[in-house]
Amino acid sequence: MAYAFDLADLDTAAAVRRIAAEELTAALSEMDDPAIPEAKLVHGLRKHVKMIRGLIRLVRPNFPGYDLENAALRDAARGISGLRDAEVLRATLERIAAKAPPEAADALDHLRAALASHQEDTRDDGAAEALAAFRLAVQESLLRVPDWKLRGKALNLLEDGLATTWEKAKKRQKQALRAPGAETIHDWRKRVKDHWYQSRLLIPIWPEMMQPHVATADDIGEWLGEHHDIAVFLDRLDGEALSTSDHETLSALARKRQEKLEKKAHAAATRLFAGTDRALLDRWGSWWKVWQASR
Repeated sequence: MAYAFDLADLDTAAAVRRIAAEELTAALSEMDDPAIPEAKLVHGLRKHVKMIRGLIRLVRPNFPGYDLENAALRDAARGISGLRDAEVLRATLERIAAKAPPEAADALDHLRAALASHQEDTRDDGAAEALAAFRLAVQESLLRVPDWKLRGKALNLLEDGLATTWEKAKKRQKQALRAPGAETIHDWRKRVKDHWYQSRLLIPIWPEMMQPHVATADDIGEWLGEHHDIAVFLDRLDGEALSTSDHETLSALARKRQEKLEKKAHAAATRLFAGTDRALLDRWGSWWKVWQASR
């Protein structure tokens, strides 16, 4: 089934366990596919973990086992994150290079070579061990899923989590407006992504209304994700032996792109997260009831 609640689920708690098991199983299946390149594999594995963490945050207030599962999944994803860092930096470099003036060519070539070297070092240094540890953590989590105890029925199981994520996303945006640093914006992005995952789960309650909402949340998360990638790129830039002129040129291009991304994200988020958590729950709760009545 898709990453969403389904009328075929026996109840909401059973749906949560089903979705978690499907994502964990999919991760293990991808690890057994030799045709998937390492960078793509790591990206996919981390995505599965993020989807499950978004799911369990939705039920966190009613899930006594949340801390254990969240920590296990967080640590598993963190263990393989280094295998993808160089690829993210490379992709960010190429996005910036597309806007760079000809005189920055030498600096860009220097960075390309440095990143390629780092990517080779990472591939040869502990990649197999990191993936093996990830596999073990996922297998252990999958074994625990059938025993997850979840309190509450129907939408009551989800309401507290939906409201908490909604309010945190709004709060983090306000903090990002007051102090738009890389870490503040990254924290905002994480809460937007939580809401994105959670709203995806609820698309079936009224697809025609939910899909545009989900798409907007996705856009905001992607813009803020690119903003974070540029922040990492800027940190890496400071550690490279570049001329002052090349450093200033590339930094200016990167920061200009960041500013554009911030403006787009704030404009969309101000509209998407307008209103209170209570208004959201009332609206989506009504749609949930109509959807359930269609069984």
